[in-house]
Amino acid sequence: MPTVRTGSHLLHYETDGDGEPLLLLHGLGSSALDWQAQVPAFASAYQVIAPDLAGFGRSDKLTQPHSIAVYAGDMYALLDYLGIDRCHVLGHSMGGAVAFQMGTEMPRRLRSLIILNSLPSFVLDTAAKRLEYYLRLWIVRLFGMKPLARLVTKRLLPQEEHRVVAERMAARYARNDRKSYVEALKALVGWSVVDQLAVLSMPVLMISADQDYTPVEEKRKYLEHMPNARLQVIYDSRHATPVDQAAALNKIVLEFLAEVSRTNS
Repeated sequence: MPTVRTGSHLLHYETDGDGEPLLLLHGLGSSALDWQAQVPAFASAYQVIAPDLAGFGRSDKLTQPHSIAVYAGDMYALLDYLGIDRCHVLGHSMGGAVAFQMGTEMPRRLRSLIILNSLPSFVLDTAAKRLEYYLRLWIVRLFGMKPLARLVTKRLLPQEEHRVVAERMAARYARNDRKSYVEALKALVGWSVVDQLAVLSMPVLMISADQDYTPVEEKRKYLEHMPNARLQVIYDSRHATPVDQAAALNKIVLEFLAEVSRTNS
């Protein structure tokens, strides 16, 4: 797996396929391995770039406070290293925050923006969000990553049909560095680009699972702030949509990207 140094971190990334570049950004506690059901499908038509964000997977761990803006800067550095000026970006969960940050900071570098089960604000503005944050922080600090991994994967993939992949995901999640996880969680909480959404002139697709952590309607309210955005719902899915509804997700993403390419040709 190739690497690139971005600032003080050595990042691992994977590439596959040819065509217009498509950057895949994973969520908190995950890695590029969580895109295993997407990379082969997308690589049939696109150059897929799937990094491990700093602190996760095979990339360097976080040893000090981090930020979503720094994560975005890492991605610009990766794209520069690969000689990519503009690309499509698909971000899931925390990766969606990084994608929003990239789009609002440097909109010219994004051909399109796809946000999966994420929001342009992670301000703790509801009791449910505050409970989720402090529950995770408390579990990690007191008991480590393994109990949190069991809790998260049980909530994400409770169906028996996903038992094997859920066990693999839990094992990967449990191997996360505790400090890296906490620093990334703290970087995410309180972050927002809501007041900058109007600069997102590129095509934007927000995708929400019907049973995601945050309600579909909370995501829908942001559409009016973006000039070229729409929302699509994937049913019978929780937060781990790339796993529990992989085929549906892949179809939606490929159809959207094909439409963007036709419009821009």
